Amino acid sequence: MKVEELLKNIIHQENELYNLYKLGETFATYENPILIEHFQWLASEELRHRQTIENFLKSGSLENTPVVDYLETLSLEPYFQDTRAEPESIEDLILEALVREKHSYELYKKLGEIMKGSLKEIFGMMSQEELKHAYRLKIIYESLGK
Repeated sequence: MKVEELLKNIIHQENELYNLYKLGETFATYENPILIEHFQWLASEELRHRQTIENFLKSGSLENTPVVDYLETLSLEPYFQDTRAEPESIEDLILEALVREKHSYELYKKLGEIMKGSLKEIFGMMSQEELKHAYRLKIIYESLGK
């Protein structure tokens, strides 16, 4: 895998989560309106992550970084195996999002471990944000009484 391919895969995953949270807004509108703001916030977070990675792609800022040396040994493919989600309920959506947030957390954590300087900090911050997303989703799920 090349850096460009890695970044495009990450952008795709972030976009899938964004779309999932936009669908969550729709579910919430009809099933539980108090959750709309939560899904809007989650969608905005994923949009921001996607834009950050798009900026890396456009600028080529990862081209000469340690990640290049580790791409073949990082075993990143499992993180990109998530297929398009088709949840039938808000509960299914949350469970699917939890799995994807876990994958994003693990991916950003791995990338943060091999980067240096500001890139290390950015990926470290993004991994922590994914944990926050998962925590919020867990609270939402528990509030549904399931």
